[in-house]
Amino acid sequence: MKTLLRLASVALVGWVAVSPALADQQGDSIAKAYFQLKKAHDTFAVATMVIVDQDGNKKVRKLEMWTRETSDSKEALTKFLQPADVAGTKFLTVSHEGEPTDQRLYLPALGKTRKIASSDKSGKFVNSDFFYYDLEARYYGDDRYSFLEDGATLPDYPGMTFSKIVMKAKSGECPYAKSIAWVNDDNHFIYRIDVFSKDDGGLWKTIKFGKVKDIDGVLIPTETLVINHRGHSKTLLVISDLKVNQGVSASLFSVKGLEE
Repeated sequence: MKTLLRLASVALVGWVAVSPALADQQGDSIAKAYFQLKKAHDTFAVATMVIVDQDGNKKVRKLEMWTRETSDSKEALTKFLQPADVAGTKFLTVSHEGEPTDQRLYLPALGKTRKIASSDKSGKFVNSDFFYYDLEARYYGDDRYSFLEDGATLPDYPGMTFSKIVMKAKSGECPYAKSIAWVNDDNHFIYRIDVFSKDDGGLWKTIKFGKVKDIDGVLIPTETLVINHRGHSKTLLVISDLKVNQGVSASLFSVKGLEE
């Protein structure tokens, strides 16, 4: 389940020591190491989504999630089980490298499937802090990369060191001006992404990936926390009953399968 997902003045301080050309080369190298990590052919998981608004009120949603990756596509399907007001809602994402991602939302109350337009990619997914854009699969060629810092540490990940890279999306659909990814120096996995606003360049959201499981060499986070610094809200997605490479059917990932 890939997201994955997109400089403050302090970042500019570290920029001075590295020439732009070398920074780009080093950033590219770090990004490539992440994208070359072993991937699962398919996954299935049960998940719980907890949405906490600025007043501390909580909404809990239960869902099932499937993914499938082939040589030329990445596909994901989410089905909501609870509560009653979202039960039966399904969300399909199909992507091909170098092409716009196709996203479809099935609403059982209407019995119809709606295609998510490019202009709606900054819309909230089921009123969570995930944007539709955050749920798109990412490819190495989607962004331009620059090295920012090495040897960085985070209190949430004791004993780990990180290389920080700046990512700027090539597509105009991206709702963010840029992102800073924290890439683990040992396993090359991204544990945190900070995304910044196009309006004023300020920090918008922080996405943290926690409790990363290694299943036959495939690294999968079982907790994803999105902190919306501007909306003063947060969304936690916790995965359970994770199954990898069990042979998920391709028929799930179609508009017909979405409406069945």
